[in-house]
Amino acid sequence: MTAASHAAHTVAFFQTAFTIVLALALGQALSQFVSDEDHRPLHWDRLPSFAAFILILFPFFQGMGRHMFTVYLDPATAPPYRPSYLMFDGVVFLIQAAILYVIARAIPPRLWRRFYGAVLLLLAVDMAWAGVTLARGIHVGFWAVLDAALAAVLLGVLWWERGKSETLRPAIICAVAVAISTTLSYLVMTEFYFSR
Repeated sequence: MTAASHAAHTVAFFQTAFTIVLALALGQALSQFVSDEDHRPLHWDRLPSFAAFILILFPFFQGMGRHMFTVYLDPATAPPYRPSYLMFDGVVFLIQAAILYVIARAIPPRLWRRFYGAVLLLLAVDMAWAGVTLARGIHVGFWAVLDAALAAVLLGVLWWERGKSETLRPAIICAVAVAISTTLSYLVMTEFYFSR
């Protein structure tokens, strides 16, 4: 068995594993947003956090898959194969998928601090991953910049809203900040996300 086929097998394992966890997270987010009550089919007060979750989920999921493909499977873009880096990427992506599950569980407005904390943890893990990946010579610096900017906004909101009564304001700010971050990510890195 060649190194390429070993890599393909391991990539398939990790992609299946983090896809399952992300599917569970999406299911959990939907169950948090859809109501069991007859008079109210949706929890509209959860829409900002649900939207923020979706806007975080998709670029992470697509970015994980594209990274695995371009770095380990595509002969035109893959650096020399190193099993330790593949393990590192796979484990970090599984951790990120698990954090996304935690975010999905924190969609109700009363849990906005937990939601923010989980998003900040996700961003911290992603920035650490980006640092290692940049050291390998793989260009993911723009993601790290977006992570840092989004983290600064969320930390500012946490500080500003400390001790205040529960409102939808933090969820709305998070949704808007994540929408801007995701839009910039797709605009600047369109070729990475959608290249053949």
